[in-house]
Amino acid sequence: MGFDLGALAALFFVALFFDVTATAIARRGNRRDAPIVFAGIVAMALGFTLAFALAAFAPGSDRRVAACALLAMGSLFACIAANNVHALFACRASVESEYLGCEEMPTGQVTTLRYPVCAYAFQGTSYRGRPVQSIGARMARRMSAAGTWPIYLDPRRPAIFIVRRGVSLVALIMAAMSIAGFGAALYVLAFA
Repeated sequence: MGFDLGALAALFFVALFFDVTATAIARRGNRRDAPIVFAGIVAMALGFTLAFALAAFAPGSDRRVAACALLAMGSLFACIAANNVHALFACRASVESEYLGCEEMPTGQVTTLRYPVCAYAFQGTSYRGRPVQSIGARMARRMSAAGTWPIYLDPRRPAIFIVRRGVSLVALIMAAMSIAGFGAALYVLAFA
């Protein structure tokens, strides 16, 4: 059966994108900031590179190509959800911080990510930065009105902190999408 050239080219560019992204992150040394997310990007790079190789060089491997792509997507979503849960358990030391403002990043047509900028001190060292999690507009207004806000930081790496303790809806959606990706890959391999 095989793939047509358009699908093969699209698969090639997706694999190339994740290969270049993983290589750039590794070369810049940023993989230590969020190792679980970096593992997800590496899983995407390996999964789509393997899917491209199977599609290009193994005729009749449509099921395996689909399974590789689904497993890669499921791995990325699982790593993002695991990173959120890891931040929840690692960031356990409560510190009072000064709210300095909010960095807003428009993501497209509808959504804007908001990251509060906080200044705080932990064990005699002053820190200033933004949290791992984004916040909603309502919480940004409450933080602005309060002036100070309790944050939760990782005692081993005090520069990493979160502003609320709890599993977000995004983490739950990512976990559900990873389960769906793994389940679909299993279905494709076993029954399709």
